[in-house]
Amino acid sequence: MSDLVSDTASDIATVKTVGIDQFIHDLRSFPADDFANHVASYVKTHRLDRASLERYAFFFPNRYTRNLIFRDETFEALALCWEPGQVSNVHNHRGQECCVVVAEGELRSQTYYVHDRDEGAGTCRLEEGPLEAITREQPGIVDLDAPVHQVRNPGESRALSVHVYSKPFDTCEVYCPVKGTYHEVKLHDFSQYGELTQQPAQDPCGE
Repeated sequence: MSDLVSDTASDIATVKTVGIDQFIHDLRSFPADDFANHVASYVKTHRLDRASLERYAFFFPNRYTRNLIFRDETFEALALCWEPGQVSNVHNHRGQECCVVVAEGELRSQTYYVHDRDEGAGTCRLEEGPLEAITREQPGIVDLDAPVHQVRNPGESRALSVHVYSKPFDTCEVYCPVKGTYHEVKLHDFSQYGELTQQPAQDPCGE
């Protein structure tokens, strides 16, 4: 199984463009006990209208931003805004399934495999896995068998993506390749429901 499952345009029979409000409405109709599978099928045939995301499109020069669109007990949806070259830390997803839909630009997801994990010392060794493209035509679904990855905007223009997480979570593990360490960090939203909340968090690895 690929570490990030992507679907090419040839796999898509009919594609419909929807605004973010309709997107969230449709996701809320999916049963909680099979939510991730319904989302994976849905994003194969639906694209997001970029203009509908404008109220969540907060870009910051020094770091990508997380902007909360919707959250309930079943899932949360965030708009992530990327200036050219911006990159996330290497991180996991706490067992939650994640779907990434790009509304503008494109992203790359680098999978990592974690070896020699020492919980007492907080150390580990990372091995690079597959590198996958995420575009408007190729939404990405993080594979729970290999949930550690790093996302970047490789282009020369901005990117905006919507990330749907089953079972919302407030922390994740961040892995620092240069130091060979990992630790838990609290996740911060740059904005919530279109309202600014704070500056982006500092790089927890300091690398």
